[in-house]
Amino acid sequence: MSRSNIFDFAIFNGQLLPVNEAKVSIFNQAFFSSFGVYESIKVDQGRPFYLLEHLHRLIESAQEIELELDITIDTLAEWFNLLVGVDPAATWSLKIIVLGNTEPVDQPIIAMQPVSLPTYSPELYRHGAAATLFEGQRVLPACKSLNTLVNYLARHKARQAGALEGLLHHDGFLTEGARSNLFAVRQGQILTPPTNEVLSGITRDVIFQVMADSRTPVHEARLPANLSLYDEVFISSTSMHVMPITQIDGRPIGGGQVGPITQTVMAGFEAHYRAYMDSLARESES
Repeated sequence: MSRSNIFDFAIFNGQLLPVNEAKVSIFNQAFFSSFGVYESIKVDQGRPFYLLEHLHRLIESAQEIELELDITIDTLAEWFNLLVGVDPAATWSLKIIVLGNTEPVDQPIIAMQPVSLPTYSPELYRHGAAATLFEGQRVLPACKSLNTLVNYLARHKARQAGALEGLLHHDGFLTEGARSNLFAVRQGQILTPPTNEVLSGITRDVIFQVMADSRTPVHEARLPANLSLYDEVFISSTSMHVMPITQIDGRPIGGGQVGPITQTVMAGFEAHYRAYMDSLARESES
């Protein structure tokens, strides 16, 4: 295939199609019940960041809502490679959406679409970003389902306030960001809410790995929604990597600057990211 604009194409149940031909009726009952799951994967110059791990999480999310998928991880990876073949050097974000079959005669729909990868100002990483609090909880915290209304509302409130992210809290505890995982530093320890109470992102898992043998490993613990308890706060996601949060609801966190432990996590993650991507490049050349 000659080089084309990758954003003009999509995968629809294994077929590579022009994106305007990959269509689903708005009356599909899966939309009304949010019976579906999704995933987002960063693709850097044609190389995906932890592709198989993201695909495994997609399957696990489907199982969480009893959405049966008669497909293997290897087949999903082959579909991804069809998209990469459109432009092997492009950088983008892969969005995967799975719509469940609400009628026995139907089959689930699996679609993959390349979208522009969000970018963030270097100033945010140097000086920290702002966040807002939003009271709410996702319906199934461990499942990346299509029911994302609370995420949308949290982000909407954040945008109205000129902040980067909305942070969810419920029953007096902070849980996660609208599109990120949440970490806090208290008395020299890195804390993050328990895995069974949040959607554990792949970037979150990597942070655990990167910091495991350091002086400040990550511990799981519930985080009271009392912001004065924390010296530092940061969030993580596929596109943001590790983003420091220095202000929440207009209130400075700690000294209002990016803290030393957050800086260590940021540096450790970026080193891991570069090493992982370099290893993929070497594999593709061999």
